[in-house]
Amino acid sequence: MSDVQLQQVQEELKRIQGNCLYNAQAYFEAAKSAELWGRLMVFLPASVTAVTGLLVAVGAGKEFGALAAVAGAVAATASFLGSTKKATDFLASARSYTALRHKVHSELSFLRLEVDFVIAQERAREFNEEYIRIAATDIPVPNKKFDKASKRIEQGAAA
Repeated sequence: MSDVQLQQVQEELKRIQGNCLYNAQAYFEAAKSAELWGRLMVFLPASVTAVTGLLVAVGAGKEFGALAAVAGAVAATASFLGSTKKATDFLASARSYTALRHKVHSELSFLRLEVDFVIAQERAREFNEEYIRIAATDIPVPNKKFDKASKRIEQGAAA
């Protein structure tokens, strides 16, 4: 393969690798946030239920009993619906992008002029198709998390 062809393949692989880095980091950020919120949606209402239930038991007004019932229902619903499922989905996407990024990195390190251009092109297409498959099954990540991930990458905190 010529120098120009090698450069074309390298640029394509680096583009995929960069996209994977940014997406993986964004999904890791989203997973952390979703995990926290998912746990809080069970813990906070359950805590309110416990405190208000205790208040009713020691003779406080019956309005605390109603609050305990509502908070208990919220905690039970969040628990039943799998409040941390979104975090699990985000984490799976992050791991998929990270795995692909490592595969592309390996391909870049072994790419040489001696490699047939058609084979190198085909490998790049395969990586791109894998990237598209991952992206097609993702839950969209909030823009705020992508922005946070971008800043972390630019500061060198994530690589």
